[in-house]
Amino acid sequence: MSRLTTKLQRLVFKISPHLAIALGVEFPLKSANRKFLEGEIFDYLNAFFTQQEQPAKCLFLGTDKRSWHYPRCLAAKVFTLDIEPKKAVYGNRGHHTIGSAAELEKHYPSASFDVVIANGLIGFGMNQEQDCEALLRASHAVLKAGGLLLMGYNDGAEFVNFKVREAKHYQLFEEVAPNHKALTRAQYDFDDHIFVFLKKRNHP
Repeated sequence: MSRLTTKLQRLVFKISPHLAIALGVEFPLKSANRKFLEGEIFDYLNAFFTQQEQPAKCLFLGTDKRSWHYPRCLAAKVFTLDIEPKKAVYGNRGHHTIGSAAELEKHYPSASFDVVIANGLIGFGMNQEQDCEALLRASHAVLKAGGLLLMGYNDGAEFVNFKVREAKHYQLFEEVAPNHKALTRAQYDFDDHIFVFLKKRNHP
């Protein structure tokens, strides 16, 4: 995609987000980990959503131009949240909140969601250990019993000075393999990006 095209697409979003969405304007990122998220992971999550007794609800943390269309890809009622007001334009219209992923309980009732997706937060803004602890604690609070937290993060030394798996509140969850088609492990590594499937422990 040329820089001019990208600038024009951003301009359309700035002038009229609803028009941009109607036109299906997208900003694809074709990295291996992004393809994995939009392919295998979304396919599994959609299968998970259809197994729920009630209409499924999903919380997607962090919004940008590359993910605005994700609510269309997921078979659930999708809520979005981002701390930056300027990114609200990329949130799910009518279901977007401006706020911190460390303070989810301020915005949503306990046990609200079947799935929380936190991709690209740790290592890209939430870079302190206390940020990670707060994200894990808050996600646990708003997930339903048996709910899933999908984390995509970077915890290499060039990003953060701690390891996510060593976080105290990591124990609020258990790693779980989806066992859906090719997804047979709980964790998948893509160079410096890691995806891990975590299930809420009801009695940590």
